[in-house]
Amino acid sequence: MKVKLEDEVLYEIDERMIKLISHDIIDPIAHIKHLLRYFVQHKCDQCFARLESEYIPKLREDPSITVLPIDKRQLADLIFSHPSYKNRADREKEAAEKDLANKE
Repeated sequence: MKVKLEDEVLYEIDERMIKLISHDIIDPIAHIKHLLRYFVQHKCDQCFARLESEYIPKLREDPSITVLPIDKRQLADLIFSHPSYKNRADREKEAAEKDLANKE
């Protein structure tokens, strides 16, 4: 069994691994699927919590925003479309450029 993302094999689970997991788990395939879903969802939940705590104050100060959505997906979309939003890669790049400018 292969775990793939965007056609890239990230991890291969061989028959021995399935047998090892079967020693403790009745349905190892279902268990592995559950763990993968949990991991991705948990990471998204943690990232959303940080995003929300950082941007709610910014959105409240923005006079062009009159309503904050309660729905998490709608709130995330609002944040992503906000002019001040930068993802991690952009923030890191900006910080590196500032560091470089300060050293010169």
